[in-house]
Amino acid sequence: MMTRRMFLLGVAGGLTSLPLMGLAREAAGGRSFLEVYSFGCPHCYQLSLQLRIWLPLHPAVRHYPVHIVATADDLKLAAAGYAAAVLGKGEAYRTAFFKAIYADQQAADEKTMVAVADSLGLAPARFVQTMQGAAVAELLARSERITRQFQITGTPTLVIDLQRVRLPERDPLEMLQEEFGA
Repeated sequence: MMTRRMFLLGVAGGLTSLPLMGLAREAAGGRSFLEVYSFGCPHCYQLSLQLRIWLPLHPAVRHYPVHIVATADDLKLAAAGYAAAVLGKGEAYRTAFFKAIYADQQAADEKTMVAVADSLGLAPARFVQTMQGAAVAELLARSERITRQFQITGTPTLVIDLQRVRLPERDPLEMLQEEFGA
């Protein structure tokens, strides 16, 4: 079974081999979806809150959050999230950073990025160094490829069974419930 960290780091194909996700109904019969999101998107924040409730109710469904990389601001935000993932705190960072900028009204800037990492026990200097490192650069490149491959220009966007799904007028959670069951 591929863990989220293995997926992010490219083990067992990961993002470098997206056609393998066509087999995402993996041997155990499970299915998966990519959630392309942005820390700069309030709709993504709302979806992340919903997914924290929905995902545990659907343990056979694998969820792979991928930060959109379409602008310079996306690169900085994605680098922070991917640095936390490389350091083993990806999901905790995502939750805490979203909370910091949307619930606590902090700026989505480098100061907040580092403060959130520090609050999770990640040494600030190591976190910044990881943001600038090769592992994060590879993850950013993979995110850029996904963004281009699926022509993603807005978030949140779902990629279910290698089919891009973006219906801005529809609630993404509603689409997931239809696809994977309520």
